[in-house]
Amino acid sequence: MTTPTPAPARPTPLDLANRAAGRAVTQGAVRLPDHEPFRLLWERGILRSSLIGHHRLVALALATHADYATGHIPRRRQPFLDGLMAETRLSRGQVAVALTALLERGGVRRAPSRDRYRAYEVCPLRLAIPAVLMPALRRR
Repeated sequence: MTTPTPAPARPTPLDLANRAAGRAVTQGAVRLPDHEPFRLLWERGILRSSLIGHHRLVALALATHADYATGHIPRRRQPFLDGLMAETRLSRGQVAVALTALLERGGVRRAPSRDRYRAYEVCPLRLAIPAVLMPALRRR
């Protein structure tokens, strides 16, 4: 007798909702007018947000590594967890919680990682602006 092959893992309703919400929040976020640099809008959004102080500190420290016009952080300039700890003088846990908060709000993206405990140490981060916030950020 042969053993049946296991069926592929079905996504849970929560997985489907998270995927849909992630696409809806960040969809269209990269369309910027030529005269407004990405990083300027991103920093404006961080400063206007309801993030707590050390989350803002981590966000702005991360932004210093990004290109002003595009918001792209090159691989060689990625600060990762240890770099952000050194720049902000916060503990490993505080920086990790701040990055998680930014990920959940759509302000930062990172590639998926198999090792969720080391994701901030090995996966490059990039700045993102949620599409729902873009009209408010364009207004001064």
